Amino acid sequence: MNELHSKNVSCCLLGLMLPAIWLLDLTWWHMSPDVCIIIGLVPMAWVLAIKNPPKNDLRPVQGTWMALAAFSLAVGALLNEMFLMGFGWAGLAVLFCFPASRISKWRLWVLCAGAFPWVLLDLNTLSWWFRLSGAALTGAFYGLLGKNVAVSGTLLEIDGLPISVEAACGGLQLLQVLLSGGVAFTLLRYPQRTLFWVMLALLPALAWLANTVRIMLISGWGLAFGAERAAGAFHTWGALLVFALLLGFYHFITLGLEYIFGEERANA
Repeated sequence: MNELHSKNVSCCLLGLMLPAIWLLDLTWWHMSPDVCIIIGLVPMAWVLAIKNPPKNDLRPVQGTWMALAAFSLAVGALLNEMFLMGFGWAGLAVLFCFPASRISKWRLWVLCAGAFPWVLLDLNTLSWWFRLSGAALTGAFYGLLGKNVAVSGTLLEIDGLPISVEAACGGLQLLQVLLSGGVAFTLLRYPQRTLFWVMLALLPALAWLANTVRIMLISGWGLAFGAERAAGAFHTWGALLVFALLLGFYHFITLGLEYIFGEERANA
């Protein structure tokens, strides 16, 4: 009875912490308010755990992992680091509140950690490199096509058309959606196969590729129809088109990996 009461108290406290962590820093709201949809990964992880009950008795979780999750949450709150708070909260939620499941707690932990906007808030340096490399490759691409190209950091000039790869082209929104949604898709596809970790490692590279292709498409649209049109509706629709292509790449990569590795037994 005491154990059940302690578990209920823990779940209530963690349930109150979830919105509190989101509200500690509202910068994400100004950057991309629709990102709040990723919070739905928490109930999704719960449903997956329930639908995959364990077939055998599970080993108890070591106290080391509980201490690590609690430490991550505490340090994240002190430093206002969404990454640490998200991973700490996710670990405690999976360890204390989730039902036993044959899906490993590591995978559920990763899925729940994707329910926080830490990509938008904590990875500004990565955004800079996304922009810098995207601008460089775009310049090289149009240079190969015979265009007159000048590249200076994130500034491009192609046949006299100035193009600035601004923070909106930094790819953080795309990376946030891809990592959070990609983890969910991957876990649904590979709930117990080691290919889950392979695809998880590929997600940032796919986001970078998609963002670079997006910069190239927007630049090409500007060359063909003018800078105003490139900065208008196509800036948004182009991103949606690239995201659709990205899902196609993701699907074909998974098919290729399944063909190479074939069937395998379930793994943690």
